[in-house]
Amino acid sequence: MLEEVKQIILASNLNQTAFSHLLLGERNNGFDVLYHNMKHGHLSTKDLADFIRERATIEEAYSRSMTKLAKSASNYTQLGTFAPVWDVFKTSTEKLASCHLDLVRRLQELIKEVHKYGDEQIKAYKKTKEDVSGTLEAVQNIQSITQALQKSKENYNAKCVEQERLKKEGATQRDVDKVVL
Repeated sequence: MLEEVKQIILASNLNQTAFSHLLLGERNNGFDVLYHNMKHGHLSTKDLADFIRERATIEEAYSRSMTKLAKSASNYTQLGTFAPVWDVFKTSTEKLASCHLDLVRRLQELIKEVHKYGDEQIKAYKKTKEDVSGTLEAVQNIQSITQALQKSKENYNAKCVEQERLKKEGATQRDVDKVVL
């Protein structure tokens, strides 16, 4: 996404005001969205680690089952025309079990990396929280001022409509002036 923003800036030669509008969004919610995503990013990281852990558990159970199956292949008669087939099945089942066990090890390493990333994310959030507290306050002020401005605009438009209605009805100037107050 950052790359897309850079391309938009370079392609359209945006000035600083237009860029800040892009960052803040239509209703000045851009900063809130970024801040919220950063604040709750550790939850996404935890969900991912949980999913990978569940996958590793399933893969480990599958590997154990395949190992058990490969050992049971040794119990069957190795004589006759099926002897080479039994060897192939036993060997391929052992290799498959080994591959899944290797996958379990790699998934466990990945879980450690995801947890490390989550810890770094929490540290970055805490640092960013301190760094952008002024920006957060300014954005909240802009949002409240924008809302107040919108309400004032709607109130003004309603009074103008009412004033025009009174003028058309032939009301006295005093009644028309009361609407303004």
